[in-house]
Amino acid sequence: MKRIVFLFLSLLILFIACSKEKYSASERKFMKTYKEILIVRYTLSDSIKANQEVDRILKRNGFTLRDFLDYSWKIRMKDVKKFNEMMDSIKNQAALEVLESRKSELQKR
Repeated sequence: MKRIVFLFLSLLILFIACSKEKYSASERKFMKTYKEILIVRYTLSDSIKANQEVDRILKRNGFTLRDFLDYSWKIRMKDVKKFNEMMDSIKNQAALEVLESRKSELQKR
């Protein structure tokens, strides 16, 4: 009986948490794409290679550059505060991933 109650409460909490997601699926896709772009920009010093990789990232995530920029503008115009929070979050995540990657590389040497 305790297991059933525990399972029910766990599922209820999971359902509530999922139903109150801060970002829509399209916003999460945008955020993922932008984070990948930032990581490339932070790690590749050759701008030609970086631009080529950015094009691949956009294509892989279903964006053209124009679509990506338009969607970015749409999000910003809808809610500037939320957009700024998104950008800060993405930049922080990308920077942390780059730092962790470089830290791992240094430890392997």
